[in-house]
Amino acid sequence: MLKMLIVLFLLGLSACTLHAEFSPQSNKLHNATVGIPYNEKINIIGGAVTSLDSAGRKRFVGDITPVDSGLYLQYCNNSPANNCVQIKGVPVKPGLVKIRVHGGLYGTNFSVGSEFDKTYTIIIKKPDGTS
Repeated sequence: MLKMLIVLFLLGLSACTLHAEFSPQSNKLHNATVGIPYNEKINIIGGAVTSLDSAGRKRFVGDITPVDSGLYLQYCNNSPANNCVQIKGVPVKPGLVKIRVHGGLYGTNFSVGSEFDKTYTIIIKKPDGTS
């Protein structure tokens, strides 16, 4: 009987944890072309995204590698939920770009916050279509 109660308690506790989902779901974003403006959005679904690090300092939820690709990240709007990240810019060289979106979801009175981490890739091609 005690084992059954423990199992039910753990099942109920795990159901109260927020989980982030992403749109697009695929790890690959649309290809880009050198010299042509690029614009793509990543939506983080599942709750409000915290923009503070463990020391309480404000931080952005994503980073882009390499940093000299000509692309940059920003929030889509001024929403305090910070659950939309926009990739913008004009690619300057061909290659593979990685966008890492990572952070946490705020908890609520009924659910525990959680961490998320997802990496996307963009292939930047030369204007003639080759990579």
